[in-house]
Amino acid sequence: MKILDKLVLKDMVGPFINGLFMFMTLLFAAAYLFPATDLLVHGVALGTVVKLVVLSLPSVVTQTFPMAMLLGSLLAFGRISTDKELVAIYAAGIPFPRIVRFVWISGVLVSIVAFFWNDMVVPPATTKYWDIRMEALKGILPSDHYVLHTIERADGRGVEETIYVDGGFNTKEQTLKRVTITHYSDAPSRKGQPDAVVYCERATPYDNKGMKWKYYNGYFIVYAPNAETGEYVDMIKTEFKECETLPNKASIPLTFEEALYVGNNDPNRLSFSQLRGEIVKGQARGADTRGMEVDLYGKLSLPLASLIFGIVGAALGQSTARGGGKAMGFGMAIFIAFLYWVGYHSMFVVGKNGGLPPIVASFMADIIAVIAACILILRASR
Repeated sequence: MKILDKLVLKDMVGPFINGLFMFMTLLFAAAYLFPATDLLVHGVALGTVVKLVVLSLPSVVTQTFPMAMLLGSLLAFGRISTDKELVAIYAAGIPFPRIVRFVWISGVLVSIVAFFWNDMVVPPATTKYWDIRMEALKGILPSDHYVLHTIERADGRGVEETIYVDGGFNTKEQTLKRVTITHYSDAPSRKGQPDAVVYCERATPYDNKGMKWKYYNGYFIVYAPNAETGEYVDMIKTEFKECETLPNKASIPLTFEEALYVGNNDPNRLSFSQLRGEIVKGQARGADTRGMEVDLYGKLSLPLASLIFGIVGAALGQSTARGGGKAMGFGMAIFIAFLYWVGYHSMFVVGKNGGLPPIVASFMADIIAVIAACILILRASR
């Protein structure tokens, strides 16, 4: 290893490790600290909460790799600039691209590690996290906690049904309270319009699998075409004391456990190949897979950001000495990380809503960062 590369390595390692822990702490506090505290307050065993904390860390680490590279290279080159070593390096005729060669190499290595970490470690940890969390929530969620489920059609084109549980549930009796089910029409001419609305005071599963339900003390309203005009303006209301089969395919197509908690469809539960397989299955049945495609390409764009941020940090680091040294470096790293995450998640929303092609939406934040890196490299090379 050349003396120059040793110098960059020596100044990068410490800030990179510090960045990992710093950003991991920030992200964990923002996303998981308060939910973990709530679980403790509601009586969940400390050991269970500790398991959830440990299992949440792998996905947090994935997000910290780019930020740690940014901070590591930024502080390293800030230190080199402060000690006037950069002046000597330029005076020796060494260009900026050669100076950052080790940053390129380490950025590539960190990106590869980040991808395989996210593909091999995060999915099983995230799956276990949701399993333990769901089991813990069964006993501690308040009985009046409302639940809202949206059931998509099998082909992924629109919503088939919404299930709103206003009165919460009783986990001991496996009962949902004050349930409203709205089933939507399959007809293209009535897309988005209800076929049936069901309300009941309580609903309870009764088969071994928990997929068949009995509905008590309620009514259902069926929308029917008018005999003369053919328009769906007639509503037929029927009251019942106990019912097992609802009209117009309305139902609760969930087990009681699935009905307890919404949010365990985390894409981090799937590896790259598994998510790609789900996309292929969805496309085979004509489903809209844009959301999954955005998540799929995100498994590539996020690790790639480690390489890009390393170069951005190196180019910016040359000017930090004049603005406050390490303090300026930390502040700049946090600010850039904030901008990146705002853009990253904004583009994800746009892509999932069809505003951009999935691959473009997933890589848009990286593309902007590459443009910024090129501008900074040109400035640093002058």
